Amino acid sequence: MNHEFDQFATSYRQEQTKYLSPTGENSYYFAQLKAKKLYEWSKKYLLRTPHRILDFGCGDGVMTCEVQKLFPATLLYGVDPSFESVDLAKKKSSFIHFYTSGKTVPYFESHMFDIVYCAGVFHHIPYEEHNDYINELYRILKPGGIIILFELNPLNPGTQYIFHGHPMEVHAKMLYPWYTKKIVSKFQYKATIFYSFFPHFLKFLRPYETWLSQLPLGGLYGTIAQK
Repeated sequence: MNHEFDQFATSYRQEQTKYLSPTGENSYYFAQLKAKKLYEWSKKYLLRTPHRILDFGCGDGVMTCEVQKLFPATLLYGVDPSFESVDLAKKKSSFIHFYTSGKTVPYFESHMFDIVYCAGVFHHIPYEEHNDYINELYRILKPGGIIILFELNPLNPGTQYIFHGHPMEVHAKMLYPWYTKKIVSKFQYKATIFYSFFPHFLKFLRPYETWLSQLPLGGLYGTIAQK
């Protein structure tokens, strides 16, 4: 990853909300949704109370702060290559440890985190660098810990429409679910879960999404694996 998001840091939320308008939701809704999914999936797959959680590619820290609300007794960390975004994140919470990062995070010890998650990060990383990043995340994850990759679903036409109209995605390339499963092969693969099937005007149907979680048509998905 590079610092290309520095130019979007202050306008990121407004731009995201603009391009997400077909869903009827704003970017804060999706940050909260992913935090809730993280909490739900950790209960199922981690099977212990996490001591430390890392948001790898935290951006402006909005999702990190939402995760902190759900894990108030857990130490939260966030890293991102965008200096401007990390500065914004630091202003949102004095309880979360935010740092700038590159391909490696040498200031983190091996086996340090119970959960590492990446929300919309890997589709911004060149494919030839994916294994390098995965190896680093494997290093800092505790045995038994889980990694969650939150990604956009290219099998969903609505996601494709939003993605291809978004200026922040111009250098990005969406990841198909079977590819995301492949890049976490260093870990023990647990699940790929699809979600965000219904826009705002159909939100009364959202409680039924758990029945659809294996249907690869949700706008978003998460791939979960364990060390």
